[in-house]
Amino acid sequence: MAANAARIALVLTLAGSLIVLPVVLARHMLATARTAVLSKEPNYLSHTRPSDDSKDPLPSRLKRLLRDDMRSTQAVPRIFMTRLPDILPTERDVQTKKRLFTSTLLPIILRANEMLLTDRARLQSFKTRLMDGGRLLASERDWLDGLAARYRVPLGDTPLPAVIDRLLVRVDIIPPSLALAQAAMESGWGTSYFSQKGNALFGEWVWNDDTGLLPRNRDEGKTHRIKRFDYLLDSVLSYMTNLNRHRVYHDLRLRRAELRTHNLPVTGRALAPALGSYSERGSDYVSEVLSIINYNQLDRLDYAQLATG
Repeated sequence: MAANAARIALVLTLAGSLIVLPVVLARHMLATARTAVLSKEPNYLSHTRPSDDSKDPLPSRLKRLLRDDMRSTQAVPRIFMTRLPDILPTERDVQTKKRLFTSTLLPIILRANEMLLTDRARLQSFKTRLMDGGRLLASERDWLDGLAARYRVPLGDTPLPAVIDRLLVRVDIIPPSLALAQAAMESGWGTSYFSQKGNALFGEWVWNDDTGLLPRNRDEGKTHRIKRFDYLLDSVLSYMTNLNRHRVYHDLRLRRAELRTHNLPVTGRALAPALGSYSERGSDYVSEVLSIINYNQLDRLDYAQLATG
């Protein structure tokens, strides 16, 4: 009898497991799917590798994107490439090279800005609630504290609406024309060793990081490397975070905030003059950024938007 009871108990346990496991698995899959579609999170599973076909390295929808003299489209496809096409260093036609580079990066830049705008909208909703006498939930306060730490906004005893105001100056978009022009300059339109091997579009320096790329002509005594990224999106997000929080770009952020105050478009041409500290070249660097924007008519892309579907 005891043996039969034990067998029955074992059968019931196994049956219960067969019922519970699918439920647990379904919940996990639902949570994963939910995270994948939340606009504030990168979904790296949705990223696409360039084709090995040298004639067609990009999906056809991206290839058609800038066919008409680099003109923008209001419905940029949500196709996010993991890396730049490897044919860029050997592509001889300059216009083809520029279009491949721009078509690859534009959706990614727009996606990074979309994520910034999602955080920005949440900040604005928090401020409205606080000004109306409401409170933040504990989870919302944790999120706010984390965002303040990321953007180097001290909290202390500062009232939360004032903290949010400071964050709103920092948590905002970088115009596509500006990001594209700087990436083109720093990477040689995607032909540089660092951009090809490590998605290092902006040549960010790192120290004490063995995963970074070693500069070929690094000056004697220097110890820096070039930061490597697994995805192009990570490179763009890091660049935007740098502009949005580093003290030397304070004027850029104030200029952008002033445009917001007057309900004016935030464009690359408007912000570029505040980039004098980005390079040792100072005003010459700014002039080159503006020249790239103007010559390639990149300003048209400041009004591009990702497709909604």
